[in-house]
This record gives sequence, C-alpha cells and structure tokens, in this order.
Amino acid sequence: MKTPVSTDITAADKSYWVRWLPNALPAAGYITLKNSSQKRITLTKIITPDYKTVTVYKTVIGEESSRMEKVDFSTLTIPAEGQLTMTPGYYHLMFEKPTHLITPGDNARVIFFLDNGSVFKIKMPVRTSPELN
Repeated sequence: MKTPVSTDITAADKSYWVRWLPNALPAAGYITLKNSSQKRITLTKIITPDYKTVTVYKTVIGEESSRMEKVDFSTLTIPAEGQLTMTPGYYHLMFEKPTHLITPGDNARVIFFLDNGSVFKIKMPVRTSPELN
C-alpha cells in the first residue's frame, strides 16, 4: 500500500532552503511547516535520498556561549492550524554525507513522515544564503 501524501501540511513560501557548504560538509536545512488541520501533527521521521542522514538540532543560547542539541523527531509537533519553524539560530535540519555531488542550484528532496500515517514531500533549494533564489 502506498503512503498517502498529506494535504494538511504545507511549507510557508520562501521558508525552505538548504545552506550549501563545500567539501561535503554537513548542510543545515530550514523550513516552516504549516498545519491547516484541526489536529496537531507530530513528525516521526525525516529522510532524503540526497543525504545518508537527516537529524534535527536546536540552538541553545547560554550566558556565555551557544551550542547545538540533537532533538528527537517525536518532540516536533505542528500545532492545529499552526506552524513549526526551523530557522537559523533555532531548530534546523542537519543533512550529512551527501549521496552524490550537491552544488548550489540543486534541490534536496526531503520526505517528512507524520504521525497520522501520511508524508509531506518537498524539494528544498540548495544555496549559499537565504536571499538567493
């Protein structure tokens, strides 16, 4: 049986992109996921055929420094009629070990698995800064 594609989850316009770094260094991904349904939706897994691993991190700012903490997918909930924002300095995706050469102008294909049994698929543009289209 084929996994249904969600119609409740969308990405906010111009909110999604992957920051390209040279030499196959880990790449950070950013997106705002919007939930149009009356129920909260939790992420259960995120995969991409373009990188071997995808994890989520949160930037935690202390009194004298900041650090990244790994976040379990199951803690990432998109509220009913709300949104989940992954942006520089907060939550972000970490794409590691590209499966092929990835350069600015490419798209990273990302699949978000949701606790309601559906998926949200998106092509996230790879670029060097958020201003580039």
